[in-house]
Amino acid sequence: MRSYLDEVNFEDIKQRFEAFWNREPLDVPILYITAPRRERLRMDFPTPRSMEEAWTNMDYILKKVEIYFERTMFLGDAIPWYLPNLGPNSFTAFLGADLKFISEETSWAEPFVENLSKYEPNLREDNKWWMMMNNILDAICEVAEGKFLVGIPDIHYGGDSLAAAAGTLNLVKSLYREPGEVRRLLRELTEICIKVFESYYQKISRIQRGSITWIPAYSRERYFALQDDFSGLVSPKMFEEFFLEEQITLANYLDNSIFHLDGPMAIGNLDHLLGIERLDGIQWVPGVGSKPMSAWIDLCLKILNADKCLVISCEP
Repeated sequence: MRSYLDEVNFEDIKQRFEAFWNREPLDVPILYITAPRRERLRMDFPTPRSMEEAWTNMDYILKKVEIYFERTMFLGDAIPWYLPNLGPNSFTAFLGADLKFISEETSWAEPFVENLSKYEPNLREDNKWWMMMNNILDAICEVAEGKFLVGIPDIHYGGDSLAAAAGTLNLVKSLYREPGEVRRLLRELTEICIKVFESYYQKISRIQRGSITWIPAYSRERYFALQDDFSGLVSPKMFEEFFLEEQITLANYLDNSIFHLDGPMAIGNLDHLLGIERLDGIQWVPGVGSKPMSAWIDLCLKILNADKCLVISCEP
């Protein structure tokens, strides 16, 4: 596999992202553009025997990596990188859930917590999915050095993890019935999230300087995308009461961070997020069925005027 990093002006892109994090003016906004190559190479591709094997078979995964880079053009400020992944609920699987793979694009976790007061989340080194994620990360790092960047895998922590473990409806009820248990678990899950991130970061740092993740900004240090899709279901008051603390803790721990704000129902929480001093930016995603990005100019300006970075996606 050739070096795809050599095919972009990586040093210039690094400097532009440094200015982005420092809120310094750029001649043009950072533009992350990828496109399929017109001429696609034909490559032999193994056929997985099951959907789970498509996510976990190393030969299949590494062939997907190779095909992705051979068939993708990186334009503008886009950096060749790849995201090791077991789906959005992998973090909850590390704590005891079983993963179900429904397509090659996503997976979900079987709820396994019936009583929050008896739930003691614990990251076990011998957990099947934790070992699998580390094996995948090791395999990709082995072929990536000097050729492409390896992204920090997705970590759905906090409220999203608790909703996956106990079920969304049960968590909503627990916010009223046992708020103390919810707060306890959110704090414990935040601590475990930091451990998981640090494990990923240390492993990836052996082969590259800096970090990138599924919101593909590049940082020279510790960077991750913060999120809590579940919190879009609650009021701003309840967001402040339960879910703000975890975002502050993680923003303080990281060198750079961007919060994934997903859909109109989450807008009520924006003021609380903009008040987090160490949070660098907001990714605004209007959501399926919402107005196009051009209809959200006022919201985008609000984020920028709060001295935060803004990440948006636009259709060509």
